[in-house]
Formats: sequence, C-alpha cells, structure tokens
Amino acid sequence: MNILAIGNVFNPSGVSTHIINVLKSLVKLGDNVILYVPYFLVDNKVEILEDLERAGVNIYPTVYDAIEKYSSKIRTFSYFIESHTVSLRWNNIGEDKELLKGIEEVKPDIIYDMHEDSITLRLSYYIGKKVNKPVIKLLHDEPFRYSFGRGYRKFLGLKGLAYDMIMSIFYKFDKKAYEIAMKDGILKGIAAVSESSIYYSKLDEIAKNYGTRIRVYKIGNAFDKEKVYKFRKLKNKESYAVFFARLVPQKGLTELPKIAERLSAKIIVFGKLFSESDKKYLKSKNIDYRGFRPIEEVYETVSKAKVLIYPSHQDGYSLVVLDTLALGTSIVAYNIPAIKFVYGDLKPVKLVNEYDYISLSREANRVLQMDENEYIKEHEEEKVKEFLDLHSDWMNVAKETREFLKEFVNK
Repeated sequence: MNILAIGNVFNPSGVSTHIINVLKSLVKLGDNVILYVPYFLVDNKVEILEDLERAGVNIYPTVYDAIEKYSSKIRTFSYFIESHTVSLRWNNIGEDKELLKGIEEVKPDIIYDMHEDSITLRLSYYIGKKVNKPVIKLLHDEPFRYSFGRGYRKFLGLKGLAYDMIMSIFYKFDKKAYEIAMKDGILKGIAAVSESSIYYSKLDEIAKNYGTRIRVYKIGNAFDKEKVYKFRKLKNKESYAVFFARLVPQKGLTELPKIAERLSAKIIVFGKLFSESDKKYLKSKNIDYRGFRPIEEVYETVSKAKVLIYPSHQDGYSLVVLDTLALGTSIVAYNIPAIKFVYGDLKPVKLVNEYDYISLSREANRVLQMDENEYIKEHEEEKVKEFLDLHSDWMNVAKETREFLKEFVNK
C-alpha cells in the first residue's frame, strides 16, 4: 500500500510514540509510507524526521520547509479556538494548501489521519477529496463527548465548570466536522486505540448513519520490550509508591497530596510541571519530586516500587500503566473507561471509583503491605503474561492497523 499518513511526531506523548513506531513497522511490512506534518504542528526537532527516514519512512518534502517558516501552535489560545471550530471554516486549510501543492504526485492509496482532532480531519478531508482516495481516522482520545464537558468541574471547581461549558459548545462543532466528512463519503473508516473514545463520543452510533466503519484495535499500543524488560523486577520490591505522567490536574495532580498524606510510604514523582502555580501540589512531606528525568531513570525507579499511584481522569490508552505493568509493578487507578476497558481484567491493576482518593489510598496501602509471594503470583498469571506478550511489539499494532487500512484499498 501507498500510505499517506498525517501526524504529529514532535510532541513528547504517547500519541507521537504510537505514530512513530507504527509508521516504522508498516515500512517493515512492505508498505510505502509518506508522512505529512501539518504546518501548525511542526517543530524544529528534525532529528525525529531523520530517524524516521533512516527507518524507511518518507517525509513529504515541504515539511522541512514548514519547519523553517512556522512554529507549533499547540498550547496557544488561538489554536485551542481554531482547532475546535473548523466546521465553521471547512474549506480553509490555511498554509497547508500551498505546502500540499503537487500532493497528487504521491499517488496514495489511502490517507491515514493519526489524530482524533477535527482540525486534522479538515486537512485529511481536503487531501482525500483532491486525490479521490479514502480517509481513515485514528482516535487516541475522544474527538468530542455526548455528555456535558469533560468533567473538569469535579476537580477544578468553578474554573473547571467554565471549561466544561466551553467544551460542550466546541464539541458540537467537532461533531459537525465528523458528520460533514462522513456524509460526503470521504471519511470511510474510524479506528480507535481503545473502546474509551467510542464510549465517550458514541461515534459508532453516528457512523451507522453514513456507512462509516468503526474498528477498535485489540492491540492499541505497545511497549519497548528491549528497553523495558532489562529493568523488569518482581522480587525484593522496595516499600515506596511512584507516580509519573504529565503533571496536570487531569492526570490527578490536585489529588496527589491528599493521597500522599494517607499513604504508609512516600511517593516518588516524575514529570514536567506545566504551571508554576501547581508546585504547591508537590509540597507534601510524603512526596519526593524528582522532576523530568531520563526514561531509564524513571523505569529503574518504577521497577523497584511496589505500586504506581495513577489518579488520572483523562486518558485514551495509558502507556504509563502499560509500561508499569511490564516493569513488574502493580497499579492503583481510577476506573475511568480508558483504564477499565484495557486493563480491567488484570489482577495487578487495581481500580477504584473515580474521584475516590480515599479508597485509592487504602488500596495502595494494601498493595504496599502485600506478601511477596501473593504479589508475584498476580503478576505471573497467564492472563497477564499473554497481555504483555501481545503488547510487547509494535509490529503487532502495525499488523492490525494494516489489516484495517487494506479493507479500503481498491474497493
């Protein structure tokens, strides 16, 4: 297949990790892969593009031109507004129109838009229509919700309520963008790394009206077996907890001190703070904040810990939980759909009701006091071994991806 992929490979996140590894694996499977990064997502980290090229992924030439001319708009207020209101300016793809001149020469069989955002959907729709080829969309998170906001009011108070009100309006525009793309017969398929994004958006019900296929990948993500397993440790665990993620309220940062004061051991915390005002959540005497550290240091510390504290409210598919499980460490988390749908049947992953930080603390203490034999037995259950084996190779993710994409080629 000749695959034109739309994706941001520059953002230090699980999404970029997925995109990079799947594209490299698709090349190994024999596909010709061309990556286009929209002008509003470019960054000057050309070494990432060079690494992809060494792996056989072709970078659309004007991406390098865009890097010299533009800077990423992510996390700017203007981008926040623009990215959720594209249905109001559906035919205006901005600077990408000039950068994509000659896209017909690529002769793609399919356009694989590897983000759930409606702003990249507008772009992939434009390309799909121009080259008369199907567009397939990949969801990491939900593109919109059928419920009120994202539940931020429950942990951010009035500020969160204001955000939820705004998002409820924006979600109507995002939903409209998907409906336009499906109604026009351009968006032919929607894949998801987990059931969570479909659950929140009810996209499966909407897609039925337009004949758009939905596929939830069985293996939505993977971990780096070579890098992770050299740190894996089940015996002689040390009596401390660990937390690593983006240090933002939606990942449970505001609950962290409340959990820490109820724990029988300290919590070692890794991650980048995005707001100076959030430092106050790391002041507890039971919290040892290490900052943003090399992944090898994080893995070594996590592998020695007895439990990961993970009070996240927002996830599409948690690579933090996946890496931690592969490192041989148990997890206590809220039972949000992204965690429940993927990890709910695995004994080392303990789930409590969302927002119930008291129960989360209690369950974490139980794990901290768990007998070593019982602890090891949970991790060595056949179901856990099978899960880790399936998720230990990005090639498994790529094969499932390829299988879905092929359904739309030469149809």
